[in-house]
Amino acid sequence: MAGVDRARVGIEALYMLPEASLRAIASSLRGGQLSVGITAPGLQPIVGGASATVLATLLDLSSQGLDAAQVALLLEALAGQQARVRDATPLYDIVLSGPDVPSVPSADTGAVMQTLIADARDSIMLVGYAVHNGKRLFAPLVRRMETSPHLRVVMCLDISRAHTDSSLSSEIVARFAADFRSKHWPWPQVPTVLYDPRALSEDREERASLHAKCIIVDRKAALVTSANFTEAAHQRNIEAGILVRDEPLVARLAAYFGGLRASGKLIECPLSVP
Repeated sequence: MAGVDRARVGIEALYMLPEASLRAIASSLRGGQLSVGITAPGLQPIVGGASATVLATLLDLSSQGLDAAQVALLLEALAGQQARVRDATPLYDIVLSGPDVPSVPSADTGAVMQTLIADARDSIMLVGYAVHNGKRLFAPLVRRMETSPHLRVVMCLDISRAHTDSSLSSEIVARFAADFRSKHWPWPQVPTVLYDPRALSEDREERASLHAKCIIVDRKAALVTSANFTEAAHQRNIEAGILVRDEPLVARLAAYFGGLRASGKLIECPLSVP
């Protein structure tokens, strides 16, 4: 176990080196000063103060049977991984709501949602479990719809049966629609609202909730978050999420909800226009 722990610590030391240093060591191992022997003087110009730790790690790898070419290959693999992580950084960001913590930079849930809405060109999908005070929360979305009439807006929301409610499912949906139009969306131009009919099942063993929370814009950007569509969630609660701009990944997320709709797993809630 001691040998395994030592090797782990050594590899972690290599992870701490910048990509350029890893590639420089690999090059030296193949045909430079380190190719005739791994020494501290040979490492010093490349890694500076980390030369002692890196020397111990490389010697340990050699003692385990790796030759210079194999160690160089390992270092280049680590460098390649660093490059991929660096290139992916702009594709992902942490999105938080709640009290600020010094030295922890993050984007705010409400601000990110408004930015995504403002940037939308073709489509916006909002998926959430709970909605509260939607008139204020959705006002920027309505303004965006007014300036871009071609913008397709779909909302996937939870319409559920209360434990003691024995009403027909159609009656529960009608009540939800009336409540949504009066409390959350009083504007003439309405989105498409979808729901999971299983949430209305009278059999509690079959009942399910639409509990996901995310915003998908143009199938190119998405916010996946713990926050519902409430002012408390966007401004006061401690909520955590990830902003994703990796288009293939976002497209998969959009395709999932699109597939649920196409297969009838999500169905439309009729919204009458007052």
